[in-house]
Amino acid sequence: MKKWFLIAAALVMVPAVVMAGMSAVSQKELGEVQGQTGVTLQITALNVVANTVAWGDDNGFAPYTTAGWAILGGVDLPNVHIGGLFDVGGNTTTTYFLWTKPTTIPLLEGNLTVADIILGSSATSTTPSLGELRVNSLVLDVGTPIGGGLAQIRIAAHN
Repeated sequence: MKKWFLIAAALVMVPAVVMAGMSAVSQKELGEVQGQTGVTLQITALNVVANTVAWGDDNGFAPYTTAGWAILGGVDLPNVHIGGLFDVGGNTTTTYFLWTKPTTIPLLEGNLTVADIILGSSATSTTPSLGELRVNSLVLDVGTPIGGGLAQIRIAAHN
């Protein structure tokens, strides 16, 4: 019985011990806190395997103004590292997707294999392949910008 009493007393004391190191934050102190909205994500050693990766443009470019597609088949890329802060913002004319990458890990590393490279008129084109692509011991990273700071990539649509 004495043992159960000691356990119960210890459990009652835990919240007091945990709260002992905490203190209230004043409105002034809270006003000095700076934060950043966005999504922070860290994925390491993601393996990418895809039967088909296709990128298309429905209106082409002058003088080739019909749809065109670049299709990669049998894509295998081990050890993709995705991390950092992802955010979206813009001004009156352009909206940007921003990726601020941590400098501690490379973006990609490993052996890249693309079994088929196809150029066609749709995402499902089966025109003859231009060949395959293999890159061994690939290390791809985004370096630190000139003048220091964090490595950033901004992506926006063009008209």
